Amino acid sequence: MEPTNHTPENNTKPPIVTQKFTQALKTVDHKELKSTGFWLNQFFMVISTVFGVFLAAQSGLEQALKFDSFSKMEDNYYLRTSLYDEVNDNANTVAEYAERLAKSPPTSEMEFFKPTLEQYIWKTMQFSPTTLETPSEFLTRIRRFYSRADFIINAAINRKMSAKQASIELTKITDLIKTQTLPALKNSAKQLKMELQQNDISVGSLKELENAN
Repeated sequence: MEPTNHTPENNTKPPIVTQKFTQALKTVDHKELKSTGFWLNQFFMVISTVFGVFLAAQSGLEQALKFDSFSKMEDNYYLRTSLYDEVNDNANTVAEYAERLAKSPPTSEMEFFKPTLEQYIWKTMQFSPTTLETPSEFLTRIRRFYSRADFIINAAINRKMSAKQASIELTKITDLIKTQTLPALKNSAKQLKMELQQNDISVGSLKELENAN
């Protein structure tokens, strides 16, 4: 007898994973993919996402612009306050010198007591980005005060103007700067401070926030 050859049976049963995938495909409703409502829903979902991102970016930009604006306002408050103090001190110095000139002192005395006008803030303002945010009327009046005071003092010392006349001229420009320019400058600084407070910002808080970052 010839030996019987046993041919191995092929396993025709699909793997378990394949069976599950096939069942999942059968359960998919292909009509939903073809419907207009499905695609409209996807479209509006994308649009709402993009719009939400846009609003968030817009809000962040507005906050950044507000912070920058208030920060510049605070810087200008400090600048005006410092400028007020410096010009006020110089005006007092010129007034004292005017009183001395009223007594017609000798040239040696006028030269010895010639006032030195402090202009640290005034000169530093040339390099400050907030300088031109200060009303031009203040800058113009202060510039004219310094220029005129320097001219009169030198004219008196060089005997190109009498001491008494120089005293009158110095008193005139000093009274003008002390009674008009300085009060207005001080009031403008207060207005900046009030505007910051109205926006719930206390002077100095923005600087503390910047240093914290």
